[in-house]
Amino acid sequence: MATYLQEQNSVALIQAGKEGDSQALNVLFARHHQRILRIVRLRLNPGLRERLKLQSMDIVQEMFLHALKKLQSFQYTGDGSFIHWLSRIVENVIRDQLDYVFAQKRSPEGECSLDQSITESNDKLHLHDVVSREDTSPTQHILKRDIKTAVDELLLELSEADREVIIQHQLEGLTFVEIASYAGKSEDAVRKQFKRSFQKLMALAEDSDVLQELRS
Repeated sequence: MATYLQEQNSVALIQAGKEGDSQALNVLFARHHQRILRIVRLRLNPGLRERLKLQSMDIVQEMFLHALKKLQSFQYTGDGSFIHWLSRIVENVIRDQLDYVFAQKRSPEGECSLDQSITESNDKLHLHDVVSREDTSPTQHILKRDIKTAVDELLLELSEADREVIIQHQLEGLTFVEIASYAGKSEDAVRKQFKRSFQKLMALAEDSDVLQELRS
């Protein structure tokens, strides 16, 4: 059964998940886990991380729980639509956590641990079930991870607008047409914005010796 599910496309897994197949959900979220974790790390910049006192995996866990509850309302519209949907949930989770922090600061009982705001759930999906399986060797995996980390550190130096268009196109997998539709802009405007943002990222990379060191 597990092998069969691994061979299914995301549309089939989403439909099976809507019908109550928890194994299909495990495979579905495992398939996208690493990409979502990377998106969370890019959205949870050092300032937010310090303010929320949360790690990226805390946000990922909360996002998965929200996604489980809202899956019935999700409508597949293209290859990037599921990742984009999960990414929007990430934004909402971070926003909710910020609201929680502000509420605690205003409350006379504000010493309560932020961990208490993380939703507890008895759902069958657990994070250890959605750890991505790597087909690369340990050395290749470490190199890929380190290069991604270095690139993400450079992305965090960009403005939110520049970083967001790169996240949407490169990580969420949205086409320029889809990004334009979500943003209410023309496709040409989005293409130009992405080009400018990517050029800024490349300029930062040229000024940094991190990527060169990783490749040496």
